[in-house]
Amino acid sequence: MLTRYALMTFGSDDFRYWQAHYCLLTILAHAPQPCEIVMATDQPERFRWFAGHVRIHGMSADGLAQWKGEHGYFLRTLIQTLRLGTALQPSVGVAVYLDTDTAVRSSLQPLIDAALGGKVAMDRREYNLHGYGKKGSRRLWEAVGDKSWVGVPVDRSTDMWNTGITAVAAADFSLVDKALSICDAMLAAGCDHYLTEQIAMSAVLGQPGRAVEVNPAGKPPLVAHYWGNKDGWNDQICRHLATIHLRGLSVPEAAAYVAANPITCPLVVKERWWHKALGMRPDRR
Repeated sequence: MLTRYALMTFGSDDFRYWQAHYCLLTILAHAPQPCEIVMATDQPERFRWFAGHVRIHGMSADGLAQWKGEHGYFLRTLIQTLRLGTALQPSVGVAVYLDTDTAVRSSLQPLIDAALGGKVAMDRREYNLHGYGKKGSRRLWEAVGDKSWVGVPVDRSTDMWNTGITAVAAADFSLVDKALSICDAMLAAGCDHYLTEQIAMSAVLGQPGRAVEVNPAGKPPLVAHYWGNKDGWNDQICRHLATIHLRGLSVPEAAAYVAANPITCPLVVKERWWHKALGMRPDRR
């Protein structure tokens, strides 16, 4: 049964493409067959090296604007990318969305098995939206909490999930469409929070008994998500890509190289008060 991995990156910032290239190589290294990888981008020429290995879904400015929707909300493209993974032909048994700031560590078979077993696999549960004390999350709760959105409640039991890794089986593809509808309803109500997309997906896909964690706390990650240490990872990714291209490695050889030489930087590095006071930078290596 075919599994499709869907990713997206847009714009002109080089660092996004370093991350995307590295992420693609780690998928190629660890994804069970049969599979297909699709990259949605408005810069298809930056992925010429992957020809024959990655399906490039080139997008025009108008297409990207359509993905952002009438409110111009960029993170709506995350849901649209997962939808693309469910909708392209040939049909698939499982669609997986991955942020490009991720790196697959080992075989993705457990993620596929979880989805085929009736679960939605997402990166991890982060917190209960109502009970979380940070100002931004309180503002999000005030905007969307204790309400029903397209028939789906966001109530005091609703958890916020990190959706940067999301896997759904064909039987649950309709939930992705529902998440997009909820996101649009929230945006129409004036909630343009940077986590609007995430709570919309969490409300549908993260319901108790449905969602499972790809990366439970306290265990080595199946898919490293380094959103909290992009500087450290970007440095190492550039070193890896430089070695790969200087050696003239093919895409399969490069995938084998990254599998044999995994990056071990911490996933999250926090800047403490003493770093600023002493003019220091935290160790991101």
